[in-house]
Amino acid sequence: MKIYLASPWFKDREKQIYNLMIKKMRQIGLDVYVPFEHEIPNAWDISNKEWGAKVFTEDIKAINECDEVWVLNFGMYSDSGTAWECGYAYGIGKPVRQFVDDWSERIYSLMMINGCNSVESVIEYLSNGDSKLKIEVK
Repeated sequence: MKIYLASPWFKDREKQIYNLMIKKMRQIGLDVYVPFEHEIPNAWDISNKEWGAKVFTEDIKAINECDEVWVLNFGMYSDSGTAWECGYAYGIGKPVRQFVDDWSERIYSLMMINGCNSVESVIEYLSNGDSKLKIEVK
């Protein structure tokens, strides 16, 4: 199964969970497309606008080619790009599986939550159901 993993990676906690998720997905044999790992050739030699268009095109292609889109959701307004990827996948009929950071302490966008096939705790997924796992930001 080929999975597109949509996630913000701008804050320490987001980066840590993103990396743990990638590692686990690959350990269990999933073919995961990680946008962060894909570089645009000659990126330093083109304008930011052109670079952005190329990233957009590559991400669209990857979503179109995947079987499912998995989304790491860190709360309301955590990342507009991630929200867009989720909405695009939903719009073209791809199954969307959403992993939320913490139901008890965060508010989530109704559009993001309702635009997916399943919603579950990322901590429980990473810990195989042990909700006592704590991710400490370094």
